[in-house]
Amino acid sequence: MQRHDQPLTHRTATEPLDPGVITLPATDVGRAADWQFYETYQALPERDEQDAGTYVVVDTINFSTTISWLLDRGVGAVTPLRDEAAAEAFADRTPEALVGGDYTHDDPGRGDLKNSPSDCAEADRDWADTHVGLQSINGANAVCAVREDADCVVASPVNAEAVARWLDGDDEPIHFVAAGTRGTQAVEDTFGIYRVVDHLLGASSTVTDALDLRMLDHVYATSSHLNNPPDLHPDQHVIRAFDSLDVVPVRDESGRLVDAS
Repeated sequence: MQRHDQPLTHRTATEPLDPGVITLPATDVGRAADWQFYETYQALPERDEQDAGTYVVVDTINFSTTISWLLDRGVGAVTPLRDEAAAEAFADRTPEALVGGDYTHDDPGRGDLKNSPSDCAEADRDWADTHVGLQSINGANAVCAVREDADCVVASPVNAEAVARWLDGDDEPIHFVAAGTRGTQAVEDTFGIYRVVDHLLGASSTVTDALDLRMLDHVYATSSHLNNPPDLHPDQHVIRAFDSLDVVPVRDESGRLVDAS
């Protein structure tokens, strides 16, 4: 598998931009007639009421991007963990694994890694063939909310093209799930979905024309759930490197995310 150096494609939000309310695309063109879009994972029906098909989960900041980065570095599998209690239980039953997630941001000593691609890069570990358990308030819960018998793939702006290639041979209906932020829409997750949709459509379209690096800059500058402006947020350097990774994280029969590419 190809390995990539940490990509740096920095831009700053020097021009004001008001994207307004960014909504998920609605189209009945060709195969897109079988696409469904959810603005948060909480909008999904209960598992036993979910339609058949392939589910694409996007949690751009940071679960989807961290998963893609870890698998690109040779991690064998990542188990999504709903909360801190699940992380502790996973650590007890899988002592050989690395465990961490959102809960370690305030107390780094409590886990092996953060839910952050740049933090993982700075750790300078040998990731090859390791098993990771990653807790995430939004992304991990989104994956766990998808019916167990459905194909579930994790996408980010960094691997959107690879995911689209993988989906292109799939005749099943596609369900795009923006993980959201604690039950509310997260623009960057919608943006990640647009990136996959753009590649699937194979051409510029009305659902993607206005969404570019400037909008993602704006997201970093204005999102209430981020603490820093874009010039200071370290994960921007990874997330803005669109289509830089070839990995396709898919859920296996054990509920782990592994690279299908």
